Amino acid sequence: MYLGRSHGYRPPGRTAYVTEANASAEQTRRATLSRELSEFLVELSIGVHRYAMYPEDHPSLTPVVENIIGRLAELFEDRQTLSIGVAQRQLIIEGVATDVRHPVMANLARRLHDHQLGAVSFTKGAQAREIEHLLRTLAQESERGGTPLGLRPPEEFPEWEHVRLYRVGYEQLEMLGSAGEGVGGGMDRAGQLWLGLAQAALATDEIPAGPPDAGVVAESIEGHAREDAYDQVIVGYLLQLADELKGQGREAAKVQERVSQLVRDLDSETLTRLVDMGGSWAQRKRFLLDANQSLAVDSVVKILQAAASATEQSISTSLTRLLSKLAMHATQGTDRVRSQADTALRENVEALISDWELKDPNPEAYTAVLDAMARAAPVFETPAMRESISGPERIVRMAIEVDAYGPTVAKAIMDMMEESRVSDLFDLVQEAPAENVVAARIRKHLTNPTEFRRIIAAGELNDQALTSLIQSMGAAAVDPLLDVLADSDSRSVRRRVFDALAHMGPFVGQRAVERLADGRWFVLRNMLALLQRLPHVPEDFDPQPYVEHADARVRREAFPLALRRPGRRERALAGALADGDERMVRMALLEMSDGPPEALVPTLVNRVVLAPQRSDEIRSLGAKVLRSSTSPLALKALTEIATDSTAILGRIKLAQKSSAMLSALEALAATWCSDSGVRKVLHMAERSRDPDIRGAVRHGAMHRTSKEDTA
Repeated sequence: MYLGRSHGYRPPGRTAYVTEANASAEQTRRATLSRELSEFLVELSIGVHRYAMYPEDHPSLTPVVENIIGRLAELFEDRQTLSIGVAQRQLIIEGVATDVRHPVMANLARRLHDHQLGAVSFTKGAQAREIEHLLRTLAQESERGGTPLGLRPPEEFPEWEHVRLYRVGYEQLEMLGSAGEGVGGGMDRAGQLWLGLAQAALATDEIPAGPPDAGVVAESIEGHAREDAYDQVIVGYLLQLADELKGQGREAAKVQERVSQLVRDLDSETLTRLVDMGGSWAQRKRFLLDANQSLAVDSVVKILQAAASATEQSISTSLTRLLSKLAMHATQGTDRVRSQADTALRENVEALISDWELKDPNPEAYTAVLDAMARAAPVFETPAMRESISGPERIVRMAIEVDAYGPTVAKAIMDMMEESRVSDLFDLVQEAPAENVVAARIRKHLTNPTEFRRIIAAGELNDQALTSLIQSMGAAAVDPLLDVLADSDSRSVRRRVFDALAHMGPFVGQRAVERLADGRWFVLRNMLALLQRLPHVPEDFDPQPYVEHADARVRREAFPLALRRPGRRERALAGALADGDERMVRMALLEMSDGPPEALVPTLVNRVVLAPQRSDEIRSLGAKVLRSSTSPLALKALTEIATDSTAILGRIKLAQKSSAMLSALEALAATWCSDSGVRKVLHMAERSRDPDIRGAVRHGAMHRTSKEDTA
């Protein structure tokens, strides 16, 4: 699906950009999403939800693929292909965007977006095996499963004959190339991102003969009419490039220079607009820090000034002059001068950004940064100073080389840790011989449970160093990791801890259960979430007290665990249906999408379908679930929703149209058409002027016919 300058359609292989802003505008100009397409997206979302919750051989997965194949068969009666574009909280299908308030479709959109996917397409002839593989692939959480699908190399990107996934940007990026950087040369991800940025900026699908010129790209961005969708895709590539290029070596040097030149060539107004499009302050802050590590120093200063304008922060004239002077020295003079000026500028920009959250142009943190810059060692050293001054890393390197330890070495180690360079310190240790005494002392310090806990909580280790430390500590790492998981406010830190603990054996599950005695809601939530991810939960663990917990956030994490307990499924579902939290109710309804246990029909009817306090969307999902029930109580409830009880003289009158009313009509047509009273209701609906009402009856009849054919 393509929404570009003309908002027209392109074949699914040419995925461009989709944003919620232009998706919403498109939705207002065109017809609403058809019921058939809406039902297909709901079934697809349910399928992904099931595959994410249950192991491969669970019986709840059996009907999922059949339901989706059935929906596709209906859709392919009058089309050959079906393409779905992806925005952050919306899906775009046949030019129409789903409602961001629809929780089921919004959840599917979020999952696809988190996987860095721009579109999904289906062609006629899709097989059950392909759908099963698709559901299993999308069920992987991008936060838990490592690299998102869209960021994986070509050889790891999933492909099927009748189902295709498309990365964010242009599908053909992995095919692009030029001399020394293309197909034969194995273009790295930074090169691919630069070409993707250029194509998006120039609004073309043509494959360039060589790397696009930064000046041409900048001119195209400046000359483009202001359009949120266009700006968003440019910002998306800039964010990815800044992250990709930090810490890169010579291979990415050309791309670093092109991106830096692009920033230089963009006028201030355009750059400020792009930075402002970068999302929340936390996202902009991450972009500034990444750019500070990856781009040329003069480009860093320009982006910093743009961020100041976009976020209503202030940079004094003195600081601007000082940063500009450092940037000038970083590009001129001797190698030593350039290196020291470059380092000084980046360190002080990072210090400024870290505490740069006030609109006051002279807050205390801001002043402290200026004072620190004034007291810092001069950029231009005298010969005498060169003999006496040495960085902490150099001291540690020398200490390891000569295997000698003393107060100076201890201070250098602490300095590196205070500078959040624990990963660099660990790399030095890893490079040292096994018998090296200094390396052993540093390793012992880093693996001390108290220090290890602090390091993890601060997020100072890269993934490789974290894995190595955990391997060195063994089971001793579990409790510090659980401590961090219990108390950390950082989602990224918790995610890394989740990933580490999930692969450390059954001992983790027992220790997590013991932590449930803490009682604080966030500790309970995090421990229950961890238990969900473990392949085996301790047999003596009873999730029921947490399913009944006062805090809904705890109940949501306990519910999937209760479903996994033998003989507890119906009790857990009953409790969730009666829950005051609609997210819990929705989880239960999705779990029963193939039909409710007969014992739960009264609860489903009274607590969900006919409950006035429930939202129309929840009541609609409940009516869908009742479609598979043959209980007279289900018939009564569906009829009550579909008809108006205030009609006089006993005449049948359809209720006011709503999602619940349409779902009830569909369920009646699918299951109860032999009932004389239902036939009257359906006959009236078939004569309605409203196409949605007629469509609900038609869709229910198609479902009944499909079910009869299967039987």
